[in-house]
Amino acid sequence: MKCLVINLDRSVDRLAAATAEFSRIGIDFERVAGVDAMNGVPFTSPPLTETEICCFLSHRRCWKAIADGPDQYGAIFEDDVVFSHDAGGVLADDTWIPPGADIIKLETFFSRVRLGSRHVPVRNGYSARRLLGQHLGSCGYVISKRAAHSLFRNTGRFKAPVDVALFSPNQMTAARNTIYQLMPALCAQAVFVGTEKPLSLIQLTPRPHVNKRMADRIHSEATRIFWYLRNRNFLSTEKVDAVRLGGPSVYPR
Repeated sequence: MKCLVINLDRSVDRLAAATAEFSRIGIDFERVAGVDAMNGVPFTSPPLTETEICCFLSHRRCWKAIADGPDQYGAIFEDDVVFSHDAGGVLADDTWIPPGADIIKLETFFSRVRLGSRHVPVRNGYSARRLLGQHLGSCGYVISKRAAHSLFRNTGRFKAPVDVALFSPNQMTAARNTIYQLMPALCAQAVFVGTEKPLSLIQLTPRPHVNKRMADRIHSEATRIFWYLRNRNFLSTEKVDAVRLGGPSVYPR
């Protein structure tokens, strides 16, 4: 399973930090040049900001590489990722991935999310559980070749940030996929675990709230219902919060 890291050409310090992280867990990676908003954007896509558009385009580059590559799965990371101390054993191959999985979310936002009750054993004490509710963030995830091809084909234009497209029940790009969450989480963004690393320049930037048109609201709600029916979702939630950085679990400061 190839690991891809999104990194802007001007983010030399972030590349050095990512290189150190991967070296620490004993895994090689391939750098993917991020699309830089400072160089302009090829189109506008309200209500997304220029940074959000370029972040989405950067992930699409990774999807294309995986869709065109020989492996059945690939892992995609942003360059401010911080791994658990034993992440290398999980990323070394893809034999642990549950059959039929389209996406496996590896990171945590340290928030409560809806998860399936069934634990699929992975290795090193990790397990995979169906992700049945919204859990945003695109710092680290595994994606199948099939799902990468489908996402690339269906996202020529977009109206939501990439993590929303991947992990929100009201987006059909997410609702079509069978998504798992790794438990405990394998990684997190540096900002969540109190490291001194500067934030990635491909980070999403805050944007003002935009009122949706009635047709968009109806479409979003219909998609959400489709997600819930497809996943047979219930209302219980569980916090995805353990990232084993130095041995014991580490929680956000």
